[in-house]
Amino acid sequence: MSSRFDYIVRISLLLLDFALLNGALFTAFEIFDSYNLMQPDTRVNLVYIVNLIWLSFSALLKMYNYRVSGRYSHIKNTTINGLLVFVLMFGVYQVIVKKDDLTLGFSFYFMLQFVATICASRLLLKKIIRNYVRNTRTRKKIAIIGFNETGRKLAEYFTGQKTAFEFSGFFDDDIVKTKSLTLNPLKSNLSQQIKGSVKDIMNYALKHDVREIYSTLLPDDNTSVKELVQVADEHCLRIKFVPDFTHSLNAAYHINYLNQFPVISLRDEPLEDIRNQLFKRAFDIVFSVLVIVFVLSWLFPLLAIAIKLTSRGPVIFRQLRSGQDNKPFWCYKFRTMTVNSNADNQQATKNDARVTWLGSILRKTSLDEFPQFFNVLKGDMSIIGPRPHMLKHTEEYRAIISKFMVRHFVKPGISGWAQVNGFRGGTDDNALMEKRVEYDIWYMEHWSMWLDLKICFKTVMNIFKGEEMAY
Repeated sequence: MSSRFDYIVRISLLLLDFALLNGALFTAFEIFDSYNLMQPDTRVNLVYIVNLIWLSFSALLKMYNYRVSGRYSHIKNTTINGLLVFVLMFGVYQVIVKKDDLTLGFSFYFMLQFVATICASRLLLKKIIRNYVRNTRTRKKIAIIGFNETGRKLAEYFTGQKTAFEFSGFFDDDIVKTKSLTLNPLKSNLSQQIKGSVKDIMNYALKHDVREIYSTLLPDDNTSVKELVQVADEHCLRIKFVPDFTHSLNAAYHINYLNQFPVISLRDEPLEDIRNQLFKRAFDIVFSVLVIVFVLSWLFPLLAIAIKLTSRGPVIFRQLRSGQDNKPFWCYKFRTMTVNSNADNQQATKNDARVTWLGSILRKTSLDEFPQFFNVLKGDMSIIGPRPHMLKHTEEYRAIISKFMVRHFVKPGISGWAQVNGFRGGTDDNALMEKRVEYDIWYMEHWSMWLDLKICFKTVMNIFKGEEMAY
């Protein structure tokens, strides 16, 4: 990303969002408070609150991050997440303060205008970025040494960053071998961009104004690269190294920095970032408190009476399950079975005789899971995450399912990505369990607040539609 364009986008977005937010607020003041019925302290508090909420969560979402703010995809995703959270938190504020002079019409108009103007500004920004890409001549030209897996991934990245880079081509000594890769349609377009051998790169760079070279080959592995390092500075040519670990690491890897030390990890985990952890935890607390106060406060006594009247035993069933880092915790559910000695060893199956008629209804509607919002409030679970298994099954599956324990790197959830995609309930088939693990790991590697909200929505939809595996 060209630093000037990135800086302009970042500052412009910050100032524009601030103006749109406060513009919507003061417009709502003028329209709905023409008779000055709203108390002065309510006005002042609203100005502080709405700005604090928006700026706090946009900072947590890195909406104005210097290095990525010029990428429209990042801006679009963080804006959607920010608006959803802003609406939620503003609603929570209204419930807490309960101001009589803060009318529903005022709030609805304010939120509608703000959301509409923000969306319009993002569409305008998209056109500006496209126009910049079409007309700019300041993009940095990039060449890559090494037509290997790492080199191709780099090329795909630079090709996608159209506002910052212009990919010029590959340079590889083994041209004949790499040309044969054109038989693969996924690589044919890239292989056509091989410009020559490593020795040819200096002349090409000077002739075509290439300013940076990314080498997947190290100087000790290629004499031409070593010679290039010695003369690159004399021609104001930057050379950077991205080691190719394709043959030594079978899985995809990610490189981060611990101070000045490059650290290679086998997967990217957004929830390792402390800001994402705080953001997810804040959402868990707010969501679980709302459910406990507004739903469980009346649902719990009703279901407790129904459970007691239909079968003997406790209202709440608790079971030790595997939590984050494989630490056991007591998981709570409304009891759906008759009291039996196999509860901690045997999962429920279709037409299970142990399940009561009321328990069958609770399982079909997922109402039996509602006490787990107390687990969320305690910090043992999250709203969204891999479903926790009983300890016995964890030990069984870890021995036969590859990467089964990876799903324990994050907190278990009331619902999860695997569950909304059909992998819920008992899983006797190992192939199905492998798919569940695959979906759980995908969730870990692609976590975002938007993904959590999407899973929440799909969970509610599945409850109303009914699920075949809910028994």
